[in-house]
Amino acid sequence: MQNSVRCSHVPLCGGCSRQQIPYSLQLEQKQAFVAELFAPYIQTGTLIHPILPSPSPWAYRNKMEFSFSQNKAGDHFLGLMIAKGRGRVLDLQECHLVQPWFVDVLKAVREWWKQSGLKAYHFYKDTGTLRTLTLREGQRTGDKMVMLTVSGNPEFAIQEPQLKNFLAALPLSENLSVFVRVHQIAKGSPTQFYELHVQGPDHITESLTIQGRPLLFKISPTSFFQPNTAQAEVLYSSALNMLALSPEALVYDLYCGTGTLGMAIALKAKQVIGIELNPHAVFDADANRELNQISNFKILCGDVGTLLAKEAEADAVVLDPPRSGLDPLALQHVIRLGAKKILYISCNPTTQAQNIKVLTEAGYRLLELQPVDQFPHTPHIENIALLERS
Repeated sequence: MQNSVRCSHVPLCGGCSRQQIPYSLQLEQKQAFVAELFAPYIQTGTLIHPILPSPSPWAYRNKMEFSFSQNKAGDHFLGLMIAKGRGRVLDLQECHLVQPWFVDVLKAVREWWKQSGLKAYHFYKDTGTLRTLTLREGQRTGDKMVMLTVSGNPEFAIQEPQLKNFLAALPLSENLSVFVRVHQIAKGSPTQFYELHVQGPDHITESLTIQGRPLLFKISPTSFFQPNTAQAEVLYSSALNMLALSPEALVYDLYCGTGTLGMAIALKAKQVIGIELNPHAVFDADANRELNQISNFKILCGDVGTLLAKEAEADAVVLDPPRSGLDPLALQHVIRLGAKKILYISCNPTTQAQNIKVLTEAGYRLLELQPVDQFPHTPHIENIALLERS
């Protein structure tokens, strides 16, 4: 039996392809997927916990990125990618994964765009101005942020009058954080980004309560933060319960982002060392550490594989890498550290399983799996794995 879908864009929109499936069945399917994926690494005594449902399957996302696009006729499209649409964009009119203000801003920006004379960016030709519109919020604090990403091609730069009209079109308070991000490409050179702070605070804040301890986080426009605020609390509290740290433990928090989990770990361990590549996230992590008066959390900025080569030992390692998982260098240095426990959090269980195959071959044993539904109505799964050195 199918649910009646909430959204008029189903099934065209690629944002949530499983909305027509009852939520209880979505959870069953995700649980079965994780069990099958990790079957080769499960031994006697390995625990596969029941999937943790999202506290709310609707309006749970605190961040969304929308794309600008135009067809040959010049029609304007601003929204999410069409499922199997080969890069085509759906002109979004509603979305039930976010709070209503996201759609209000989206519609206002669409009307501004139609009057602005600006063109959507064309990737292959490097023409046009407007690339994406990113909206994010602190669901616990009410803070809101808008980031307009534009072309770095000087021929198509956004002009000051157009930017003023953009700001005037936004239907929100003066305390709104607004950024323009310039995305610059050039043949033979690495892609570069420049962020211009144009209005309001230079960050938003969010609060999470992890194992009963409230923590406050500063979030810059490009820093990673878990997109489902309520479920992030569940995810991190569950991870700490599984890790069961000694008060004397030295822990490495790799791909630590803005220090969300690292600070929670620091409340349980003697020392935490975080490593993160994104300098903006490292800046936020340092600010968050000071904001929450946590002194036993040190954050290093750089590539995990490179920096980890300089470290000697650890009692536990916590991994929360990008969807691509750990690169071979980082994985080998994690193994070299010889930590008794490895806690691996992943938004892509497929690459997580590939990494865990290498870890089990190196002498680690898979003890527990905890799937977490961060993204209801989508196929995506967050998964926690606990490994112990044999």
